[in-house]
Amino acid sequence: MNNLEKFLNDKLLPISEKLQKNKILAALMEGFIRTSPITLGIALITIIGNFPVPGWTQFLTKIGIFQHVEAITNGATGVFSLYVVYSLAFSYAKQLKTNERNASLISLASFIMLMPQSVTTTVMKSGHATSQAIGALKLDYLGGQGLFIGMILALVITRLYAALSKKNLMIKLPESVPPMVTQSLSPVFVVTIIFVLVFIVRVLFGLTPSGTIFQFFVDAINAPLNSLVASPLSIILIMELLAIFWFFGIHNAVLQGPLGAVSMTMIVGNITAFQHGQKLPYLLPSVIYMGMYAAGFMGLVTFVMIRSKSTKMKQLGKLAFIPSLFNISEPIMFGMPIILNPLFFLPQVFTQLIAGFVTWGLTTTILPISLNPTMSLLPWTTPTFVKMPFSGGLNYTILMVICMAIGILMWYPFIKVADNKEYRLEMELAKKEQTETAAEKEAEAVTE
Repeated sequence: MNNLEKFLNDKLLPISEKLQKNKILAALMEGFIRTSPITLGIALITIIGNFPVPGWTQFLTKIGIFQHVEAITNGATGVFSLYVVYSLAFSYAKQLKTNERNASLISLASFIMLMPQSVTTTVMKSGHATSQAIGALKLDYLGGQGLFIGMILALVITRLYAALSKKNLMIKLPESVPPMVTQSLSPVFVVTIIFVLVFIVRVLFGLTPSGTIFQFFVDAINAPLNSLVASPLSIILIMELLAIFWFFGIHNAVLQGPLGAVSMTMIVGNITAFQHGQKLPYLLPSVIYMGMYAAGFMGLVTFVMIRSKSTKMKQLGKLAFIPSLFNISEPIMFGMPIILNPLFFLPQVFTQLIAGFVTWGLTTTILPISLNPTMSLLPWTTPTFVKMPFSGGLNYTILMVICMAIGILMWYPFIKVADNKEYRLEMELAKKEQTETAAEKEAEAVTE
């Protein structure tokens, strides 16, 4: 382990630090970190609203509370792409030394302009159900499915704003005009050019079968995967793609089509066979899925972080630990951040892949599994360690523990390297502050 840490410190960390000096990557990391209060703040309400107790959600619905839980969570994570667009544009504008607020607002406006502005719903007219388009924005694109497009758009619009602002396109106002008014009115021509370009992009994507840039992106990713069947290799492929896409900021919601189709095939097929006392048709793919899921359990990462030396890592680990136990990973993904952080590319991409093949090998050789597929119907917030003993008995629990151990072994050295780096920065900052304080006291003494 020490040799691995030395290799990471000597070889990988310098590369990571060099990449992080890139303005785009630096802006991405800062932008994601700035959204941490939202992902951490909403975690408690998300857990309460989806507490893993049978009938809990139905109870909250019956007493009229669940609709308010949904409203609060939708206001945070359901429109999370909006916050990312604004935060990322602000951070990138700061890197480019241009007006942060203008760039952020223009990016946010452009993001909404590219969205479909109506939703088709069923309404009752004269006792008959009919389809009708109503003016609305889809939460799908405001949330996970719009995250990647939002990131790209924030970077492009901010870069465009910064470039055009240097082309003598800004309106010159007298010095007597208040700065706030000048900053608001001077970029009118620049903003007009940007919005015209956004209009052209919207029209062009409107000519495609997808209709919008958002749906075009979703269709492009889903098309090669829609024909996948529920097999061990398919599960490994989908889960690995989820890990890779998540690293690049593409939310799992983008793959809900093929993933949902495959997972529902496995769940329904297994439960039907289980109820009739038959052999489960999708036993191996289901176990591989759970093994890869266990290896990617973010609670393991936060547990390691709590034991860190640096204040940042330790505090973030403590704050994110409870949410991660209930499978809420956003505080860690955006708070570290793991997304687009070169140092965490290897564990994020390869941990679940290794666990998938290890699960496959052990299940077909020395650890035969008997599975209770009805456990897959538990709420998504059910902690992994709670599901284990009820899902498949001793062998299944042993297998999941092995997969979790793989997760810890994969993540530990990288978190240790990141922790050492943060600790050094904190010590340097503390030393600098002590020096400045001592200098101030010395100056005061001389003055007296």
